[in-house]
Amino acid sequence: MEATEKHLRNILHSNSLKVTETRLKVLKVMAESSSALSHYDITVRLNDDDIDKVTLYRTLKAFTRCGLAHKVASEDRNWLYALHLHDHNPSSNSSDHAHFICKSCDRTYCLPISSEDKKPLISKTQGFVITSHEYRLHGTC
Repeated sequence: MEATEKHLRNILHSNSLKVTETRLKVLKVMAESSSALSHYDITVRLNDDDIDKVTLYRTLKAFTRCGLAHKVASEDRNWLYALHLHDHNPSSNSSDHAHFICKSCDRTYCLPISSEDKKPLISKTQGFVITSHEYRLHGTC
């Protein structure tokens, strides 16, 4: 997705985030990626010596806290970050997706799932309260 600055600013505003140059740059990198990115991946794509590690971590934390992005553990237990954007708009129910992990390229992709595809994980009669769920699919892209 080629993200215009106006579009990126609108995304930040709609998620009640202050618009900063760092947030715009990070959002652009994430919006233009087809897969989830690690902190290192984002750093390399930013190619910006002005953005330090701590600022990037804080930016990613702000994105995840407001629901603009989510994080998922990679196969090697690093955090990967992806935007909750469907059709380039913030998703209303962004937790309804699966993670596809490619065994060839090690990329993690977020895939939407339909309500018919959801299966109960635990019966309510067992007394468990499900607060979140995660679907991980493995294969090759």
